[in-house]
Amino acid sequence: MLNRREFLAAGTALAAAGVLVRPAFAADGAVDIGYSVTDTTNPFLGWLTNAVKALAEADGLRLEIADAAMSPVKQMEQIENFIAMKVKVIDIMPVDPNNVQEIIQRAQAAGIKVLVAGTDTTYYDVMMNTDQYNCGEQAAEMGIDWLVKTFSTDGTEAGLPTGDAAPKVAVIGSTDTVDAKARTQGLIDRITKWGKARVVVSPTEAKTTASGTAVIETLWLQNPDISCVLTYNADAALGVNEYMLAQAGLDRSRFGIFTGDWSPPVQEILDASLAGNSLLRGTMQIVGPTLDGKAVPLEVATYTIMKDLMAGKKTYGNWIKDSIQKAYPKAG
Repeated sequence: MLNRREFLAAGTALAAAGVLVRPAFAADGAVDIGYSVTDTTNPFLGWLTNAVKALAEADGLRLEIADAAMSPVKQMEQIENFIAMKVKVIDIMPVDPNNVQEIIQRAQAAGIKVLVAGTDTTYYDVMMNTDQYNCGEQAAEMGIDWLVKTFSTDGTEAGLPTGDAAPKVAVIGSTDTVDAKARTQGLIDRITKWGKARVVVSPTEAKTTASGTAVIETLWLQNPDISCVLTYNADAALGVNEYMLAQAGLDRSRFGIFTGDWSPPVQEILDASLAGNSLLRGTMQIVGPTLDGKAVPLEVATYTIMKDLMAGKKTYGNWIKDSIQKAYPKAG
């Protein structure tokens, strides 16, 4: 994988291929790229948007981040503003992927290239996405591996307690978008198919730290024997983590949380579990796609595609699949 520091310092190997050369796009004071995202308080999105912005600024381009704060109405207004500003590219992570089709078409009619990250919105110039269902499956697999390691008497699934003594797993999902629903279903299907745990699916969903805290509070009161929690995203996982760490008498070595988003701050919380200061033990990391036969970090790939669109190109096609991998605690 390309090294981020080398990319910033020398443009890495992509520069030699003519992909990341310094452009002459920016006019003084003009915004070149509009970055419309759902919620920058999400650790993953906060990290990604700022990393992409830093790459753009290092390259002499002006990128403006628009935080919709999970409001579809606000996001529409922000995209309208980008169109009025005559930006060259808009990158959209839709709050509601079912209501952006018309505004994407208007942006395209105005000569603006549109990159959509996440759910297929039908209309776009380039789409970046990952297999969300598989993301959920792999997050659940991390939970399964930890349950076997923690609760088996002999290190194998055969050594797990059964019946009412089987480990109990809570799933806190989200189904407000097609992608969220797919990832959540992956969590549920994989842990259910495993068949070695008692599974509780929360009827209340969570995507924020506050809602994660509220949901686990109710679940914990009703199910004080939960030993593992699977959440849709890292925000919800952080809420679960905060609440459970405050529970007196909890055996922290026998409680684990697994989720589906990564960022450097989330990695720090993963690492803290090695000393018993966190219960978050695993997450799924989007590591970026393969461009020109090279694995490229997500933030670099996102910016590379933005620049490619600014040049009126679709060098890598109109559908780009991001790779994912499991992320665990790392010793310092």
